[in-house]
Amino acid sequence: MMKTSRVLSSSVRSLKRNKLRTFFMMLGTLIGVTALTVVVALGQGTQQAVLDHFQRMFSGSQIRLQAVAESQHGVNTSRSTTLTIADLEAIQSSIPAVVMFDPMQYQGSGDFVFNGESRRTAVRGHSERYPMTANRAVTRGAFFTERDVRASARVALVGETLVERVFGDVDPIGQTVRVGTIPFEVIGVLAPLGLDPHGIDRDNEIIIPITTMLRRVMNVDYLNVGTLIVDEGADLDATVAAVETLLRRRHSLAETEPNDFRMYTPEQVQQMIKSSNRVFTVLLPLIALISIVVGAGVVANVMLMSVGERKSEIGIRKAIGARPRDIWWQFLLESTMVTTFGGIIAIGLGLVALRVLTLEAGTDLAFPWGPTMLGMAIAVAVGIAAGVLPARRAANLDPVESLR
Repeated sequence: MMKTSRVLSSSVRSLKRNKLRTFFMMLGTLIGVTALTVVVALGQGTQQAVLDHFQRMFSGSQIRLQAVAESQHGVNTSRSTTLTIADLEAIQSSIPAVVMFDPMQYQGSGDFVFNGESRRTAVRGHSERYPMTANRAVTRGAFFTERDVRASARVALVGETLVERVFGDVDPIGQTVRVGTIPFEVIGVLAPLGLDPHGIDRDNEIIIPITTMLRRVMNVDYLNVGTLIVDEGADLDATVAAVETLLRRRHSLAETEPNDFRMYTPEQVQQMIKSSNRVFTVLLPLIALISIVVGAGVVANVMLMSVGERKSEIGIRKAIGARPRDIWWQFLLESTMVTTFGGIIAIGLGLVALRVLTLEAGTDLAFPWGPTMLGMAIAVAVGIAAGVLPARRAANLDPVESLR
């Protein structure tokens, strides 16, 4: 026990005497474990935030119908102009499983003007059924009605970001704003929704009746998206197939022609989210692990150089009775301690970094103890492996040659 404690204390003294060398040996592990912690936490937090947003907007009984032109080799970037409100009405009347629909037309960046101040914002046209299909209510005022939609009324609902940055202390309800050159009366404030899966602020938008959007704002008769609400007891896959058959017939598509629309179910969207988040969950953690392994290479090289620099020390220790295994253990302990201390400091840095990111982003990022402890274990393992060769070389030095 005494000999083991002496070897340990000797290793600690050696690391303290060479602080700069110890720091550089520790750096690879420090960066790798910290990066692994932060990247995994961000990946898990981002995926959870997107899934939470998705669950608020996309229930388990929905089909999202998107107008998009497809080529034989995949999806084209051009947008189809064949999806109409009449299509959605035909779907609801012909397919019993579809109990409700909501049409949507979208203008990505329109001029929103209030009191002479202009701001670029997204403009969306929806039906009066939007609060039910999107599970999004209003916090102040009221949503527009079926009568407003039939009349193509110039009424609007605004998001919280617009309220804060455009209206300030002014109550938006009852105010007149302009979208482009068309005046609208603000009748409600939308419940906060945050960022969507594409990183777009859904609170920086204005919603108007779909008919107003089509006839007055854009002067078109087609839709971007249709949301179909399916009866909870219905077979979702069978409903998707029925909708596809009906739309292909209505759009007069030949058997060899691709669809001019796409449909997404909740399960498909979840898979898309997880797939798009793979850079956080797979690639970046892999890079962090590579950093740990590279750090081990640095430890091995520095320890090998240390053996050459400490020949006299090794010779003296052997001359006074130290056995080769004692020297072997000392160098192995040094490399292991460096990587272990680096990993411990990295955990502390990871906690601090996640705390800062949580405060900045306003999202709670949970500390990923499992991946971090795995990274720590890998760091210690590679530290031991990195110390084997230097320890063996030090243990095999001839004491007589070392003292010359």
